[in-house]
This record gives sequence, structure tokens and C-alpha cells, in this order.
Amino acid sequence: MASTLNAKATGRDELTVLPYRIATTEGSRRVKGWVWQSCGIRRERSPRRIVIDHLPTGSLIGVAPDVESALRAVAALDPLLEGDVTAGGHKLTPAIQAVMLRHRIALPEPVLVGEAA
Repeated sequence: MASTLNAKATGRDELTVLPYRIATTEGSRRVKGWVWQSCGIRRERSPRRIVIDHLPTGSLIGVAPDVESALRAVAALDPLLEGDVTAGGHKLTPAIQAVMLRHRIALPEPVLVGEAA
């Protein structure tokens, strides 16, 4: 299996504030946020929002209405996310859709919509 973008941050059992890298259209960029297992949560200033990232790829998972919703969503999403997806999107399975709807997580653009495996 290929090494992950954030190998040192991925897999933490305790919520920890650490720098990690995200994938952007201009390449990867270093950010700081809360990390837990395969997810990162960070605040963006422009536009102001709470973002959930997939640590192994640096891709954006979704946008949360607040930190508390993001934390609850990450706990439910982590077991559903594949560790080896390509940067830029996840298959949006019905289980992932349900978690995102339940925790009011907005979908980013673009998202790969796929059938459940």
C-alpha cells in the first residue's frame, strides 16, 4: 500500500492538535487542526467554515456547521472511509451519505458518487 500524505498524523487514538497537509488545486498545503484516526478538522478563514479532511489523502470530506457536529461526524465517518482512496474524492456510499446528513455535513465539490461496495 502506498504511503499516506499524513502518515505521522493518521491513526491517533486521542484528539490531538497537529499540523497536516491538504490537497489543493495548487498542490499540497500545510494546515493545523484537530486530528483523530483518519480525519482532520480545521477552521478556514476565507470563507469562514469548519472543514473535515481525510488525512491519508488530504482531500476534503465535507463542511460542518460547527466544531461539535464535525467531531460527532468524524467519529461516525472514520470506520466507513477507505484509507487508500485517491486524492480528490471518496465514493459517496449510502452509509457515508447518511452520516453526513445526520450531522449536517455539507458535501464539497467535486465528490465522486458511487455505488455501495
